[in-house]
Amino acid sequence: MAMTVDEILSNFQGKNGLAYGVDTAIKALRPGAKWDVSVSGGQYTFTRWEDPEGRSFPKKEEIDKELDFQKRTAEYFQYVYDRCAEYPDGFEQLDMLWHAINNGVELKDSEWFRKIKEVKEKHPKSEGEPPTRD
Repeated sequence: MAMTVDEILSNFQGKNGLAYGVDTAIKALRPGAKWDVSVSGGQYTFTRWEDPEGRSFPKKEEIDKELDFQKRTAEYFQYVYDRCAEYPDGFEQLDMLWHAINNGVELKDSEWFRKIKEVKEKHPKSEGEPPTRD
């Protein structure tokens, strides 16, 4: 059984976005399997395949389809990483909120709100629903 979007997101998070590749595709297609694979000229050659459930290694078409899904997923959720990189850290946000409240500033008029709004507008949420496997 293939992994859910949440499981995929937890398995291929990179520093600047979602990292994906042949390894994450195989991991999604055959969770729990262990392998060695070489990739050359768009072909995948498994030099070792161990699956505790006895499944065969995934075919090129399966891997390519999963890679496409993971690429579309990474592109869809990139805005989250872009926003996180620019939001003030949590302590700074709490300090901004405290000062706004302490000084009687309406939150929509506060530095905190302006900063969050600026980041959200710079990196808008992707339109539509997250990708699904075809």
